[in-house]
Amino acid sequence: MDNFFLSPSSEDNLDYTPIIGHVEPMVLEDIEIVINALKGGKARGLDRIDFRMWRAVFIHDKEFILDLINICFKFNYFPEHLRNAKVFFLLKDGKDPGLCTSYRPVCLLPTLGKIIERLFLLQLNKWLDRNNIIHHNQYGFREDKSCDLVIHVLIETIKIRMPSEHLALVSLDIKSAFDTMNWPVLFKTLEWHSGFL
Repeated sequence: MDNFFLSPSSEDNLDYTPIIGHVEPMVLEDIEIVINALKGGKARGLDRIDFRMWRAVFIHDKEFILDLINICFKFNYFPEHLRNAKVFFLLKDGKDPGLCTSYRPVCLLPTLGKIIERLFLLQLNKWLDRNNIIHHNQYGFREDKSCDLVIHVLIETIKIRMPSEHLALVSLDIKSAFDTMNWPVLFKTLEWHSGFL
């Protein structure tokens, strides 16, 4: 059984800054997708600027926003002041207020930083899809995939195979997967994939 599972990573303490290669310039259509998906009235970050303000700026001067975003991408630059956040904690419904794990951290970031992050995510997802990096059966954190959809697929697979085959199901859930992610290993993996593409 020990040979079946991966051994713990020896790269737990990497001091790693990812090497970013050429990044395709953003186009107005991508920025429109992100800007149109923004919800006004949400809590503002430290800059006190609402998404509605950035939408108005974009409508007034699309080329300015396009140039601003592309400069950030071209020079691999994410302004430090856009990384500053206000953090507070919300008690999860029905949880014991005496436990730290009963609270969900909420991080209020500057809205322009959120826009740039969403544009980066849009480009990253396009790259992952274009290069077939993520398995088609990965349903978590993917556009057009959901828990409901994976349950439907599972039930249909069971219905089809049950009469003629033995079935087994292994389901894994990594508690606090995002919080315990080994980011340097993730960056190294992306770098490794990009070297073969």
